[in-house]
Amino acid sequence: MKIDPPRGYYGRTVDFISNFDDKTGTAMYKRIPIQRTVMKNEPKGVEAINWQYHPQIPRQFVACIPWGRVWGRNGSVITPDNKLLWDVSFEYNLTPTKHHIFNLKELSPITYTIETLAVITFQVSFNYFHWMFDVLPRLELLRKSGIAYDRIVINRGIHYKEEYCQFQDESLQLLGIAKDMLIECQPDTHILAKQVIVSSMAGYTAHVPKNVCQFLRNEFLAKVQIRKKSHEKRIYISREDAPHRKVVNEKEVFSVLEKYGFKMVTLSTLSFIEKIELFNTAEVIVSPHGAGLTNLIFCNPGTKVVELFTPTYLMPCFHIISNHMELDYYGLIGEEVPPETDRSTHKDPIVIDIDKLIKTIKLAELE
Repeated sequence: MKIDPPRGYYGRTVDFISNFDDKTGTAMYKRIPIQRTVMKNEPKGVEAINWQYHPQIPRQFVACIPWGRVWGRNGSVITPDNKLLWDVSFEYNLTPTKHHIFNLKELSPITYTIETLAVITFQVSFNYFHWMFDVLPRLELLRKSGIAYDRIVINRGIHYKEEYCQFQDESLQLLGIAKDMLIECQPDTHILAKQVIVSSMAGYTAHVPKNVCQFLRNEFLAKVQIRKKSHEKRIYISREDAPHRKVVNEKEVFSVLEKYGFKMVTLSTLSFIEKIELFNTAEVIVSPHGAGLTNLIFCNPGTKVVELFTPTYLMPCFHIISNHMELDYYGLIGEEVPPETDRSTHKDPIVIDIDKLIKTIKLAELE
C-alpha cells in the first residue's frame, strides 16, 4: 500500500494539540517552567565583541501525540492527521515547506507498536555540542513532565561516524540508559506508535539555558571519579583534526602559549569521561570556537577561558555558558581572512594576531 508524505505541517506542537479532535483523551501538552538568563558579566578582551543573543528562551514543553509516527533517519514526527510537526522535526536552514519529507512521492512501510515512544531525535545529533545541548536535556524535560514511556527513539545524525561519535553511547551509558531501551532511526524507519512523546528543544543554538548546563554537569560529575592529579592545568584545545575553523597559525600561537605552561590537547583522542576530567581539573583553557567548548559545563567556578574567533562568525554560546558556570571569560577576535567560495562563514579559518594574544594573556593575568 502506498503511503503518502504528510499533507502540510504544524509549525508548533501546541497548534496540533489545539486543533486535534481528541476522542480518546490521551493527547497532552505540558509546559515546563524555565528561568530567564541573567548575564552578569560582559566578555573581556583587548577589543569589544559586539554580538547579540536571544534574551528569551523558547518555551519548553512535553506533549503526547496519540498514534503519532516517527519517520526517517532524523526521526521526524508526523501527527495522526498526517501533518509534520515542524518544531520537533525542523531541518537547519530550511523553511517548513522545504523539509525533505515533502520531496518524496511515498514513504517507507509502517511498523506498528503499542508502546509509548519518547522521541529525542535531532538532525545534527552527530555533533557533540548538539548532542549534549539539544538531545540529552530532553531526557530531563521528560522526567519533569512525569509522563511514562516504554522506549526512547534516537538518531545518530546525518554525518555519523562511529569513531567520532562514541560520546553518544558513553553518555547514554553514564545516564543509565540501556541499549534495549533505545530505538535507533534508520533511513527506512517509519513507526506508528500508540503514543509518541515529544519534547521541545532546550534552547537556541546560541543560547543554552542555565538549567540545561546544571542538569548535564550534575548528572555526569556525580557518575565520574575525577582523577585530579592526572591532567594539565593549562590547556590549549587544537582543532587540527577538524574539517574547518582551524587556527591557521596554530604553531605560532602555541609557541607563545607553551611559554606560559600550556599543553596542547586534541579532544577527539579522548573518551567522554576523559574530557570531563580534563575540563574539571583545568585552571585555564584557550580554544578556538568549536563544539569542544561544550565541556565548559564541567569546569569549576573561576576557571579562565580564552575563546578564539574568526571575525566572520561570532557566536555567544560559550560566553553564555561561561556566565552560567561563573567562569572568567575572555574573547579574542582573529584577523580578516579572504573569503573562500562556496563556504559558509561558520567554516572560516582563524588567524590570530600574536600581539593581541600576548595582550590577552596579560589581561587575563596568566603571566
